[in-house]
Amino acid sequence: MNKIKTIIVDDEAKIRNGMERLLHRDGDHWDIVGIFSDGIEVIEFLKGNQIDFDLLITDVKMPEMDGLTLINEIKNINRDSNFSTIIVSGYDDFRLVQSAIREGALDYILKPIDRKQFFEVLQKVKKRIDELRSTMHKWKDLIKQSDMLTLTKQTQLLSEAVSSEKEDIATMYWIKDFPDGLYQAFFISVDEFPSKSSEYSNEDWGAFAYAVENILDEVVMEYKNSKHESQGWWWRDGGLHFWVLLYSARKEYEDFIVAGDSFSRKLKLCLNKYTPFSFSSAQSNPFEDLFVLPEMKKQLHSLIRMRMIYGGNQVYSFRLLHKLKDTDDHHLVAANNMKEFASKLTTMLGRSDTPKIDKEISELFNKIKKLRSPIEIQHAIEYLIIYMFKVNLEETEPGLSLKDLDEILQAIKTESNMNKLEKLVKQTFINIHQKQLDYNQDPALTPIMKAKKWIYENLSKKITLRDISDYIYMNPTYFCQYFKKQTGKTVFDYITDLRLETAKELLLEQDLKVIDIAQLVGYQDPKYFSRLFKQKWGSLPSEFKKKYKAIY
Repeated sequence: MNKIKTIIVDDEAKIRNGMERLLHRDGDHWDIVGIFSDGIEVIEFLKGNQIDFDLLITDVKMPEMDGLTLINEIKNINRDSNFSTIIVSGYDDFRLVQSAIREGALDYILKPIDRKQFFEVLQKVKKRIDELRSTMHKWKDLIKQSDMLTLTKQTQLLSEAVSSEKEDIATMYWIKDFPDGLYQAFFISVDEFPSKSSEYSNEDWGAFAYAVENILDEVVMEYKNSKHESQGWWWRDGGLHFWVLLYSARKEYEDFIVAGDSFSRKLKLCLNKYTPFSFSSAQSNPFEDLFVLPEMKKQLHSLIRMRMIYGGNQVYSFRLLHKLKDTDDHHLVAANNMKEFASKLTTMLGRSDTPKIDKEISELFNKIKKLRSPIEIQHAIEYLIIYMFKVNLEETEPGLSLKDLDEILQAIKTESNMNKLEKLVKQTFINIHQKQLDYNQDPALTPIMKAKKWIYENLSKKITLRDISDYIYMNPTYFCQYFKKQTGKTVFDYITDLRLETAKELLLEQDLKVIDIAQLVGYQDPKYFSRLFKQKWGSLPSEFKKKYKAIY
C-alpha cells in the first residue's frame, strides 16, 4: 500500500500536534513528511528537498504566509505537482476558505478541531487521492503505450531510410517529426570468424542475435537515462549487423562526441563479455540533418572496412582515422611494399597527369601479378583501395566523396580476371583524380551556387542528396553542414521552399491541374503536395487560386 505523504502547517503548536496524533490514529495510510509552523518554512523545505507529496493540511490564516499564498507558491515551485489540500479555519476566515476552495482545496475543518469531522474529511481525502492515483496510473500507461508506438514507428522510418539506396528528398518529410538537435549514427557488425561459423546452427545464430538485441536495448536505454533530453533508437540490419542512432537536444558538439565515444566503449565491452564473437563498429561525426542517413550508411560501411587493415574488435570513426598508425605487421603489406605504392598513388591524385597515374598503376599490377596466390592478390588490391579512401578522408578538407567503396571492394572479391581487376582499379583512381581536378576548377561558382543551380534545373525530378553532392564533388554529410552554415537553411528546407515557391508561380501564371503542378515541382503524391502547400501558403492549391482570381 502506498502511503499518503502529508505536510501539516499551523502556527499553533497544540493544533499541529493534535492533527499529527489524529492522523496516526487513523491507521497506516499516512506518512507525515513534514510539520511546520508557517508557510515560509514549507517553501524552503520543498526547494531544498524537491519532495513529492499528496496532501497539504494548512491553517488558512498565519502571520508569515497565509494558506492561500502557500498553495499558490507550492504550485509555482512545481507546476506538475498534483497535491490535495485541507484547509483549517476559524469562523472569521471563511472568505479565505472560499478562495482556497476555488484554488482546488478539497475540504475545510473548523477550529477547534472536532475529531469526528476530522476523520470524515480524511476518508473523503483518501478516496479522492486513490481516484487520482488510479487516473494517473492509467494515464502513465497510456503515455507509455503511446511512446512505445512512437518509438516503433520512428525506428521503422529510420530503418527504411538507411536501407534505401536512393532516397528522394521529397519523400523524407517524416524527418520533421524528429526533434531538432544533434545525432550520431553507429553501424555494428560482427567480425568474420570463418573457422567458427560452421560450429553453430541456425538456432544458435538466432540466439546470438537475440543476445545482441538485449545488449543494445540496455546500453541505449542507459544512454537515454544518463543524459538530459536524450533519445536513442536501434534496429537490426540482418544477420549480426545492427544500427544505432543517438540524439542530444543540446547542440554541444564536443560533449556529444564524448558521449558517443563512451557509448561505443560500453557497447564493445558488453558485446565482448556476453557473446562468443568480437564486433567492430563505425561511428559517425555528429550531424543535424536526418536526411543524410542513406548516405551515412555508405560512409559507415566504408569506414568499417578499415578493420581489413587494422583488425576487428575496434571502434572506427572519421575523427580517429588520422590517429591510426600502420604497423605493417601484415606480411603481405610489408613484404610487397604495398603501403609505399599506395602512398605514392594517393599523393598523385589531383596533382599529376592522368597518363602518369595510369602508368603507375600498370607498374604496380605487374608486381601484384607476381604474388603467389589469389588471396595475396586480393589483399594487396584491397589494401590499396582502402588506403586511398583513408588518405582521401584525412587530407581533403571539403571531404571529397569516394563513391561506392563497398561496390568496388565487392567487385575485387568476385572478379578473377586480372586485366579486368586492373581496369577497375585504374578507373577508380582516375575517377577520384578527376573529381579533385574538377573541384579546384570553375572558381566563379561557389559550391553553394553550383548546388542551387543544379537543384533548380532538376526540380521536377527525383532529387537525392547523393545527386547533389556528386555534382559539386563534396562529401554528402559535409555538404549538408556547409550548406546550412552558408544559407541558414537545411538542404531539405531549401528544396521544399523552392518547390512550393515554384508551385505558387505555376498555379497563378498557368492553367494547370494541381496534379500536374505537383509533378512539375517533384511531388508524385498530389495529396502530400497539397498538404505542404497549405502549410506554406495557408490554403489548398485550388482554394489559393480562387482567392487570387477573386482579388485580381
